[in-house]
Amino acid sequence: MAYKQGVGDIICYNGCMIKYYLSVVFLSVLLVPVVILYAQESPVLTASLNTNTPPAKILPASAVYADVALIDLAASGGDIYLSGIYLATDVPIGLSNFSNIYIYDDTTNALVATYPSQSENSNLVEFNFITIANGFSKTYRVKASLSASAAGSVRLGFSGFKYSPTIATQSGVPVYGNIMTLPGIVPTPTPTSTPTPTPSATPLTKSTPALLGFTTLAAVGLSEGDTVSAVNSTDPDIYIVNSWGYKRLFLNPVIFGFYGHLGGFTKVKTIVSSTRDVLVTSGLFRNCETDDPKVYGVEVMGEDSGILHWIDTSGDQAVADDPDFFKKVFCVNSDEFNWYSKGSDYTSVNQVPSYSR
Repeated sequence: MAYKQGVGDIICYNGCMIKYYLSVVFLSVLLVPVVILYAQESPVLTASLNTNTPPAKILPASAVYADVALIDLAASGGDIYLSGIYLATDVPIGLSNFSNIYIYDDTTNALVATYPSQSENSNLVEFNFITIANGFSKTYRVKASLSASAAGSVRLGFSGFKYSPTIATQSGVPVYGNIMTLPGIVPTPTPTSTPTPTPSATPLTKSTPALLGFTTLAAVGLSEGDTVSAVNSTDPDIYIVNSWGYKRLFLNPVIFGFYGHLGGFTKVKTIVSSTRDVLVTSGLFRNCETDDPKVYGVEVMGEDSGILHWIDTSGDQAVADDPDFFKKVFCVNSDEFNWYSKGSDYTSVNQVPSYSR
């Protein structure tokens, strides 16, 4: 007998299809947040000093391949791929104390990288990709040979990393080994009695670009927002300039990496030392990404590290202390702002240290 389709069959068919579509939509709604949450995860690289790191020591002038630090790098939230490490010390120009620095994989004893190297940044040592798997860590041993001019006390370690292809969030940097006392003699200043100056309401005279002969950026071949570095000088620092003739320092190569729109090291313009010196360095920052009105002063603590201090003063008082105050404030983004440690508040703009090499 031939089958005849009835009204009930049509209703069943349509009802079944409706249930099917609803099931697909329901599952899609459930799955979408999972995919989004997964996509938002980013790997984290945590640096820390290994418990077996070499103790503080006195190094002789002939020291070569001296063990100076043992540093752990741990990955979480995903695999991490490294292609370089930024070396740093806790004192300005501290790397000049070393003729060579060597980084070894402490497990395999394989040489990973040496300093100095022919990298884009003088503090960066580059190598073939190293993978640190999610949930695992690797330990690196740092050895050093002293230069003929080595003197003072210094700690050596890592201030940041170069990633490829995915940039990771990093924690625990800068990380340094224990103190090394170097063979050179550092003169001890003779204490002198300094009379206490009489308080004065007159603002301190501060160096300004105009006093140093600055007129316009165009006159020195620059534009606002250019990144610059002095060629043929002992100052490897990179700065960014504003239209008022002030410049700010990128204290650490990692910070420079927070501003990809600047084009990287290949876009840095070389200037002569005299132009660099006319452009006065400012240490006043504000987080413009969050539109935070607070202005902070940076205190440089070492070759690649610093602390931010909120300047707890009124705008009128700040201008009274420094008429160029607002011309010297540079915008930073949240990545850089959060990179710095925060110190105690300043109560005057006059407490902000001046930076110079």
